[in-house]
Amino acid sequence: MEPLRALGLSAEAETAYVDLLHDKPVDDEAAVDELLTLGLVERSEGELVIRPPRRAMDALAERHTRQAELARDSAELLNELWKAAAGRQDYLEVLPTYAASQAVLNSVQADAHEQVRAMTMGNLAARELRIVEGMFEALERGVRYDVIYGAHVLQDANALHLVQSCIEAGEQARVFPHVPLNITIVDDRWALVGARAEGQKGPGFVALVVHDSPLLSGFARIFEALWRIAVPITNTTELNDVTAGPSLDAKRLLTYLSAGLTDESIAREFGVSERTIARRIGRLQEALGAQTRFQLGVQASRQGWL
Repeated sequence: MEPLRALGLSAEAETAYVDLLHDKPVDDEAAVDELLTLGLVERSEGELVIRPPRRAMDALAERHTRQAELARDSAELLNELWKAAAGRQDYLEVLPTYAASQAVLNSVQADAHEQVRAMTMGNLAARELRIVEGMFEALERGVRYDVIYGAHVLQDANALHLVQSCIEAGEQARVFPHVPLNITIVDDRWALVGARAEGQKGPGFVALVVHDSPLLSGFARIFEALWRIAVPITNTTELNDVTAGPSLDAKRLLTYLSAGLTDESIAREFGVSERTIARRIGRLQEALGAQTRFQLGVQASRQGWL
């Protein structure tokens, strides 16, 4: 019988079931045990009695459904355990202490060959900006540094002075209002990633090293996306530049530009020459790192100036 074979019954159990259907005695205990396990028969007062097959098969189907659900849940759990284990072994290292993360950060300068890309919220423990060991030496030997700082550097004279000393040494620096975490990417080979963690015992930190992997590529793309919209910092940048927002006249100028007015019309509104308007627009483009007037509008909108 094909349905019985589909259930995995042996030929002996199939024969025993057919015999029981025809009220024939069955002496093969192994075959009987198979039928009992499936619930196709039961013992009643020492006799084998065939049960209605629909009830037995419904119960069997329910058991298989539960087993399938358990298998799917187990697969998810085992997959997460496998990924965690593979990550520890292959491309992810969790750093247990702040000292360990600082040791890795200080090794960046000696290990970098061509480029270091970094974004920083400041020191994870002290919440202050510090120049990492060996950075100036790395710049001297030709390593390119592209660094995105949080807006705090434009609100602290000491921090801004440190950034500008790095710029003088050759660093390319930009500022972004809300840097989400600390990332240092070394030659697209590995990255140090850190973030603050607020726990029950106060501020803490989470840090890890990410080696060559899709995760490392993802962090590099995050950096490049923020770099494109971050505002350049120069030696002439002053405290509260950019983040402090534009003057009322600058807001008015940006509003006229976004409305599509020509330089001639804007100059007439301000009572100045077109050349003066062009110079003001140029200064705004420089402040926001915009190459075109369209980019100026986009950057001004991102900064909340419009």
